[in-house]
Amino acid sequence: MFHHFLSSRLFQISIKQYSTTYLYFLQNPFLKSISTLSNPNNQPSFTVSYLVNSFGLSLAAALSVAKKVSIETIEKPNSVLSLFQNHDFDKIFISNLITKCPSLLLADPDKNLKPKLDFLSDLGLSGTNLEKILCSYPYMLKRSLKNNTIPCIDFLRSHLRSNENIIAALKRSPRLLHLHLQRPMPSNVSTLQKHGVPESSISKLFMTEPGALMVGADRFSENVMMIKDMGFNPLKLMFIRAVTMMSVITKSTWEGKLEVYRSVGWSENDMLYAFKMQPICMGISEKKIRKVMGYFVNKMGWKPSVLSRSPYLLNLSLEKRIHPRCSIMQILMSEGLINKDLNLAWVLKLTEKDFMKKFVIKNQVRVPKIQRVYQNMIGAVGLDIWSKEFGGVQKL
Repeated sequence: MFHHFLSSRLFQISIKQYSTTYLYFLQNPFLKSISTLSNPNNQPSFTVSYLVNSFGLSLAAALSVAKKVSIETIEKPNSVLSLFQNHDFDKIFISNLITKCPSLLLADPDKNLKPKLDFLSDLGLSGTNLEKILCSYPYMLKRSLKNNTIPCIDFLRSHLRSNENIIAALKRSPRLLHLHLQRPMPSNVSTLQKHGVPESSISKLFMTEPGALMVGADRFSENVMMIKDMGFNPLKLMFIRAVTMMSVITKSTWEGKLEVYRSVGWSENDMLYAFKMQPICMGISEKKIRKVMGYFVNKMGWKPSVLSRSPYLLNLSLEKRIHPRCSIMQILMSEGLINKDLNLAWVLKLTEKDFMKKFVIKNQVRVPKIQRVYQNMIGAVGLDIWSKEFGGVQKL
């Protein structure tokens, strides 16, 4: 009777008042003692209080999980918790894992979970690396080790050779552990091989952008043919980069980017030239393309076609690099300290350290204001670099 009264009283409290209810759970000694019972009669209040007290879930998360699983006995979930703790999983990680995949609470830890964790540990995955992969794709713990995980790893090993490379690929895309998503891969890899793409480039693709290999086989084959027709050399790494870019964006997005480049003054040849030099130019947002092109064309007086010869400029930060450096160049030019024919594209490509050495530090005696002007423009990030590399902050 008292248990029934307690459960009814608990659920009379508004779920919206999470903070009050959460304290009620943690501070009520009767609820804590309930978690030690072996037969709680499937009371929803017990499931919630158990998740809060044993797994550290927030009340909101516990209420959500309780809608998906019902804990009838604590033996199995306690064993699951012990298994995770024995693998040195962080408390917050365990809480997040259970929230994302509640059915793990009812899994057989020795038969279903431990073999998979041991397999991944033997592969070399442990600590934060293992946690990140499981947090991104917790459902692999529900998949068959024999029919799913091992075949996936064997497939990756056939192209990546070492466990270190496999781990790098899994960190990039934990979905590689899902056989269903992996099915287009053999066909797509075969397509690359038929066109003469070397194994080193294919391995690079697995480790940097495996999502490109997960698109449908027909579309992937079409993309490869288009890239080859554009004049890309399959033996070069740029071929893989172009295939990747064409595969990870939709056809409508691709057409939209072409239209944007046309609208800012690029011809078909300009677009082809830029893409062959820097395929990433098709991954830049339309807003940024217009913003950066507008700056160079309207403020710097460049012809649009000039940017197609240096498309990497479109991917630079206008606020943190392009505008500050162009302003410094204009100051130095007005003082007669640099040649007007200096290649500005080269200047913008320099590392921050090299730019400050060549143009700011070198000229701060003849142009005292240059240091302060530049630091004010690049902001806190630049100031941090300046301080570490040159100890420049204290010179102001």
